[in-house]
Amino acid sequence: MKSIYTYDKAFQIGKVDPKVWSSFTEHLGRCIYGGIYDPGKPFADKNGYRNDVKKVVKDLNLGVIRYPGGNFVSNYSWKDGIGPKDKRPKTMDFAWSTVETNQFGIDDFCPWAKEVGVEPMIAVNLGTGSVRSAAQLVEYCNHDHGTYWSDLRIKNGHREPYNIKYWCLGNEMEGDWQAGHMDAEDYAKKAREAAKMMKWVDPSIKLVACGSSYEMLPQYLEWDRIIMKEL
Repeated sequence: MKSIYTYDKAFQIGKVDPKVWSSFTEHLGRCIYGGIYDPGKPFADKNGYRNDVKKVVKDLNLGVIRYPGGNFVSNYSWKDGIGPKDKRPKTMDFAWSTVETNQFGIDDFCPWAKEVGVEPMIAVNLGTGSVRSAAQLVEYCNHDHGTYWSDLRIKNGHREPYNIKYWCLGNEMEGDWQAGHMDAEDYAKKAREAAKMMKWVDPSIKLVACGSSYEMLPQYLEWDRIIMKEL
């Protein structure tokens, strides 16, 4: 017996959240340098963003794009990637064994995301980073003015806050390849404290915890059970 299936877009049974169709960026290979950002080249705009890449990303019609990673974020200090570019330090990127120039940071990613029409999702460093640094990043990005970090954003040329809605509490913290790797119990404690402080800065933000990332790990799915209970 043959089955007949009929498709008719006029009969909608539900909506698909646009965040399902999303992507992420990381300081890895040519994703940022030579990909999104390639100043001084004929195909780059005045800010160093590649025009051809911007067009492709716009055409993809993505929901959100995550930044700055990835394994990279677990030993990254966002404070190295703000301010005058000639004052930004070159640092070791332990995740990918490279030298990070910090010529592209949060103040470069957020305007780019706005240009290509996607909502930014920012990951905080919960590996080697502190819960205080995570809260300070929310303050830098979302607080209007009148505090050290919000006023520094303004000084760096960005008067209006970025009002970033979505934040990731670290990256793949279950994996022993991750800088600052923790077991589920310790991650839940640190993530909860980071979440608390970040929401003290901006109660409206939405937070995303690290879930199980690799089925061969000994805590696979048990990790999820623990953090769902604790968080």
